[in-house]
Amino acid sequence: MKPIIVAAVALVLVGCATQSPTITPQATPPSAQPPRIKAPLPPIRSAGPLNQAGVDVYMDGQEADLRQYMRGQGVLVARRGNDIALIVPSDKLFDKSTVSNWGDNFSRAFVQVAGHYDHTAIEILCFTDGSGSEADNLTVSQKRAKALADALAGYSIAAGRLAPKGLGATNPRTTNPADAKNRRVEIKISPRPS
Repeated sequence: MKPIIVAAVALVLVGCATQSPTITPQATPPSAQPPRIKAPLPPIRSAGPLNQAGVDVYMDGQEADLRQYMRGQGVLVARRGNDIALIVPSDKLFDKSTVSNWGDNFSRAFVQVAGHYDHTAIEILCFTDGSGSEADNLTVSQKRAKALADALAGYSIAAGRLAPKGLGATNPRTTNPADAKNRRVEIKISPRPS
């Protein structure tokens, strides 16, 4: 029995004395880094069919859920009859004309609600300030509206529900055309009873 224990101890000591090779990680150039993989959303169940008699209750539930999901994000949720409007500052939502990391998080939260209340139409209205030319402002707002619609569609919102529109510097919120408050996204949600 002693020779087996002595042999086992000798093997352990030899294993401790052996050094593992040092591996130096190779830096990956930024252009060669793989794209960030977004975690999929959990399955979203439909709230069920919507008929004209149930529109008020359906939209009440969607408004309450949107207020909960958007709490603390700087997103204004407003109710106008049976339509719901979200006012989102575009400076947080976009990096130039692409959806920012914050915008991706916003999209994921929005889809959790919009995916559940799937009998609604979603209109995405993007506005710029008036600091650029009219043509440039219109182009930027159209690209942003499409980018947000694509992000929502990428998280399973049916493209047929989405209506992106870039409106440039029209309908300013302040008298100063260059005011940052004029750069915004308005998302209008309307019921579509069957």
